Amino acid sequence: MKKAEVTLPKPVLQAVQEGRYTQAVEMLSVHLVVSQEEAQQQLDRYLELNPPIPLRGAGVIAESKLNAWIWFGLILLMAAVYLLIA
Repeated sequence: MKKAEVTLPKPVLQAVQEGRYTQAVEMLSVHLVVSQEEAQQQLDRYLELNPPIPLRGAGVIAESKLNAWIWFGLILLMAAVYLLIA
């Protein structure tokens, strides 16, 4: 199957991106009016052709407030060390 042939509805894609794989299979099954096994195969095929891209850079920080606070603390620590050395 070609990459362009495999498409998923937006709510299913959002569920997959949020890690709700079981719910994505159920929604796809209802949307396509097929069994859950067929929907799972369709979803697996889509993920094979369009593997998820892991977050990098600012995307990682935006994903978690804890991550943002850790980076903020490290930046403040580097600034304090710089002021002590200078």
